[in-house]
Amino acid sequence: MNSIRERAGGVLVGVLVVAFGGLWALQDSGAFDNVGRGRDGRTIGTVDGVAIDGELFNNAVQQQVQAYQAQGVPVSNGLQAQIENQVFDALVDNALVEREMDRLGIQVTDDEVYELIEGPNPDPLILQVLGDGQGGVDRAALQQVVEDPQYTEQLIAIEEQVRRNRRQAKLAALIGASARVSDAEVDAAFVRQNRRAGAEFVALRYADVPDSEVQVSDDDLRDYYRTHEADYERPATYAVEYVAFPKTPTAEDSARATDELRGLVADFRTAPDPVSFARRNSFGGEVEAQYVGAGDLPAALATAVFQNPTAGRVVGPVVAGGQAYVARITGVRPASEPSLRARHILLPAGQAERAREVKQQIESGQLSFEQAARQFSTDESNKDRGGELGWFGRGQLNPEFEQAAFAAPLGQVVGPVETPYGVHLIEVEDRADQEVELVRVSRPVEGDIDRVMGEAEDFQAFLDLEDQDFAEAARERGTAPTETQIQADQIGIPGLEVGRELNRFLRRASEGAVSDPIDAGDSFIVVRLVDERPEGVAPFDEVRDQIESAVLLDKKEAVQKEKLQQALAAGSLPGIAQAAGTDVERASDLSLADPVVPQFGREPRAVGAAFGLQPGQRSGVIGGDQAAFVVRTTSLVGGTDAELTPELREQIRQQLLQQKRQRVLQAWLEGLRDDAEVDDFRDDLL
Repeated sequence: MNSIRERAGGVLVGVLVVAFGGLWALQDSGAFDNVGRGRDGRTIGTVDGVAIDGELFNNAVQQQVQAYQAQGVPVSNGLQAQIENQVFDALVDNALVEREMDRLGIQVTDDEVYELIEGPNPDPLILQVLGDGQGGVDRAALQQVVEDPQYTEQLIAIEEQVRRNRRQAKLAALIGASARVSDAEVDAAFVRQNRRAGAEFVALRYADVPDSEVQVSDDDLRDYYRTHEADYERPATYAVEYVAFPKTPTAEDSARATDELRGLVADFRTAPDPVSFARRNSFGGEVEAQYVGAGDLPAALATAVFQNPTAGRVVGPVVAGGQAYVARITGVRPASEPSLRARHILLPAGQAERAREVKQQIESGQLSFEQAARQFSTDESNKDRGGELGWFGRGQLNPEFEQAAFAAPLGQVVGPVETPYGVHLIEVEDRADQEVELVRVSRPVEGDIDRVMGEAEDFQAFLDLEDQDFAEAARERGTAPTETQIQADQIGIPGLEVGRELNRFLRRASEGAVSDPIDAGDSFIVVRLVDERPEGVAPFDEVRDQIESAVLLDKKEAVQKEKLQQALAAGSLPGIAQAAGTDVERASDLSLADPVVPQFGREPRAVGAAFGLQPGQRSGVIGGDQAAFVVRTTSLVGGTDAELTPELREQIRQQLLQQKRQRVLQAWLEGLRDDAEVDDFRDDLL
């Protein structure tokens, strides 16, 4: 630091004081890893016997948490655990890298640090913290930091991080020096990014083979298991069951929130300044008058507003998306794009005929659209709500889906519509061709947390007192336990926001033990450890269903490939299609970079075949992921040698070189991790 101050010129007069809030909020630079590092805190872990300081860990975690909160992201238990894991892993990596830099003798001189702070090509940290807003450095602010003693601590931190950045850059250059990119690799990357193929193909889906047409014996399953044992390797795993006590607001909770707002309606309607009124009466958040379409609002609020979009009208109270609203419409104008409210039914890819049958049942009055969605749809996110999608505008859903929906008459079932997700039937229920300027007053609709926690505690206490079976006790309260498996190094349960508390219980529990209530975000859960399974290959009986699905798919693939193989005798593609009992499909704009075949999804082998043929050539039978194909290339466009200019060639070379260097560095770091002995004490301390 002194060397920098000695080289700096005289004190600049009239320089504005630099605001260092942004500096202290840096998340990725690690600029303050060594500032105020306490040695009296607990050790949170070790790397080859070297301690990771608990205070350092806690400070870094808190810094990340505050960054999320500053962006308005609530930090749930699950996110907290994720942050803790990322910070711990980063500290382990940092310790390993620092040790290797010491071993290799990589050093950074004071002269180098000076140049990276005050020189013409400053370190990116200087540009980030002391930038002039135009891509350069605010030299006056930098001089102020260098010369003013009140910024000594910050300057030390900057110097330390600049030194570390430069040291790590030297290390990266040393490790990545072996990376090379050949002309052939550049050519291949250029073709992959720029060439497009057109093709005709005959395809037979594996899913179209009925289960009854293939036979799967126990010997088939065991042979597959023996051949693919590596696929069923698993870490140590806990089998658990849990009962959830949702924090979902009750009707009484919603009524409490709407009652609070109902008393505001009359005053809101007549308020001369509705924005000021809303600011005085809302709970948190910015309140502004802004134009919105129906697709920009929670579904229930959008429906209430757009059933009569009239300026001056006050809507509500309405409960939508966990909030209760009253809203005043202060303006109305035509929308640049309409919004729709719709339902859909999703069936698996290849079931267009089944979709037509369901459509006929709806149109004949045998079923309502909502009943059909609950009965047939595979979209678990909304089938129980009758396929309800709410309101949406253009650009929010799949393009093929939107094209059909925005062209559909109100109340008429359209489809089948094929997208990468499957086959859809769509019913548009409402359309909004206007936008409204809306001012909202809101209240959160929250469940009674104390009541829900009390229910969970009563359940757990009852189990202890009565020694009752876990599942039986759950049934008595009108539910059933959810069973799942959790890997020993996994924090959390899918769909629940649990943190380290669950890990601590599982690590210490014996078989049959029941946890105290655990906060899981939207619910409290009580967990029972069923058993702990050691790492290794999962037993055959445990994975039998998975194996049966895989063997069944293999046998169906063999059936369809053999059918196409026999059809090849017909010669021409139309003849092959006729012999196979299907049609010739066509695709344009196929890309190696995104090997998707329309209506079939990702099929890299079929797309690769189209690029490997010359126009007019036909492939043999290709076993794809979802179907067997015969492909005939009709065109190859773009990606020619004439288009690959020297400038573009160098640009691609640098991109590939950067990717290779990154992979080399990643592999090097993974090697260090594999060789290191890391102890993690967090479950005992946090």
